[in-house]
Amino acid sequence: MVEKVSLAQLKNLQWGRFFNMFYIEPVIFMLLFAHMLSGTVMRNQLIYQTCTVIFQYNVSDCVQLDSKNITPKLQAIETELQTYVTSMFLTRTLFESIVPAICGLFIGSWSDHYGRKPLLVVSMVGFSASSLLSTVICWLSSYYMVNPWWYTLAALPHSLLGGLCVFSVAAFCFITDTTDMKTRPYRMIFMEMVLFVALTSGSLLSSFIYAATSAAFIQSLSCSILILATLFIIFYLPESLGMCPDQDEVPGENCAKDIVVTVSDNKLSDTKDPGKCEDPPKYEGIEKPVEMETGLFNLKHVTDMFKTCFKIRPNNAHTIIWLVTLAGFLSIFVVDGVMTVMYLFVRQQFHLTVREFTIFETVSQSVPMLGALLGFLILRKVFRMSVVSLALLSIFSEILSNMARGFAYLPWHLYLSVVLGVFRSIQGPMCRTIVSNIVPASDTGKLFAIGNIVQSFAPFVAAPLYTAIYKSSLERNPGEFNFLSSALYLIAFILIGWVMRIKFKHQKFYAETLK
Repeated sequence: MVEKVSLAQLKNLQWGRFFNMFYIEPVIFMLLFAHMLSGTVMRNQLIYQTCTVIFQYNVSDCVQLDSKNITPKLQAIETELQTYVTSMFLTRTLFESIVPAICGLFIGSWSDHYGRKPLLVVSMVGFSASSLLSTVICWLSSYYMVNPWWYTLAALPHSLLGGLCVFSVAAFCFITDTTDMKTRPYRMIFMEMVLFVALTSGSLLSSFIYAATSAAFIQSLSCSILILATLFIIFYLPESLGMCPDQDEVPGENCAKDIVVTVSDNKLSDTKDPGKCEDPPKYEGIEKPVEMETGLFNLKHVTDMFKTCFKIRPNNAHTIIWLVTLAGFLSIFVVDGVMTVMYLFVRQQFHLTVREFTIFETVSQSVPMLGALLGFLILRKVFRMSVVSLALLSIFSEILSNMARGFAYLPWHLYLSVVLGVFRSIQGPMCRTIVSNIVPASDTGKLFAIGNIVQSFAPFVAAPLYTAIYKSSLERNPGEFNFLSSALYLIAFILIGWVMRIKFKHQKFYAETLK
């Protein structure tokens, strides 16, 4: 007979071991929520300040650019501004990519030896500092004529401290450290759910808060959230490296599964399965060989990383790693390129206001997330589709979505492209699962790092290329860059198809790891 459990008995349970895998999600949520809260509003603010400060148009005309009442005169101003602002967006994108690309050479090997938390702390300090500078500049622009190029310089702190490259490597390594092969795909999908909630809520709320307040207030709120996330990491987040020290030797076991709670006859037991890892130790530092006591920018980290990445592995596992890495590079290439011109494209082609764009942005995040959740549960649990098959389906969905957006000339066409891209959110989790399942946990930091290094160089080509295509087609069809995106996703589809071929060739070996 199951009876009521006393509070004292509940306190005796080591709940921290059960919930250790969820430490990183609040940080990711706050980071993305803050970014989406201020992102569109600050892009609109930058266009407004370019209009008033650099081109010195009337304030009344510049304000009306963010409205549906676009006259031929205002349309001409918008086109002129966009030609200039695209160069500004391009410069910031390149500026944010230089140092992170260099940092990527060292952080993978470094984190595998010294831990994930230091990288998370450093990258979040950079985001907080950049956001604080942008907040100061935005408040000053409320009283003075401030050149919008100052916003580009505000990106200096998070660029110098590694930016998203450092943060993403540490975050995904944290997840790998606290999961096993069985739970990892579900954890990756759960991560996508966190991303979905952060992106949609931040985007949807931004326009309403902006209408009630100002761009400076929005940026201040975003900055406050980032500072709170940084403090959360510093004072609360544990170190995941070494949390489950026997993970490599027993890959099928998971630290988060070692608690069996039994409530019966007024007794509460906390039973440990034999062979499972013990309590995650409080991180005081990890034992390292003497020869690895090197600094962050020691070349030994670079050589160690490349040795791991180019090591020949059985059953063409090294080929799979590089095929997935290249497919991820193409995906990031498209994202970096589209990010530079997407907001400008929607303004130019459909004349959407900030609120209309944020609503579209919310829908464009919601539909793929629901598709990923329902699609993953149904296609994987019911139809038993493998992680490779789901990755192929996701990329095919991206091809259709970008083709539809390229031909779009009415607002509802944009929403049709969102529906066609319903499965696009599955690709990232499945590709990361493929890599993390076929290598030991001690190598994941290096492999995620090499992927981020390759992807960090994408903006150097993607941003200028998409900017050039957008400028050349601005008066003809601003959406022509979407056809390039479709072609690149088609190449990614072929690469993952090659992974499927290797899987079938070594079907017995990959029966469990890539099922």
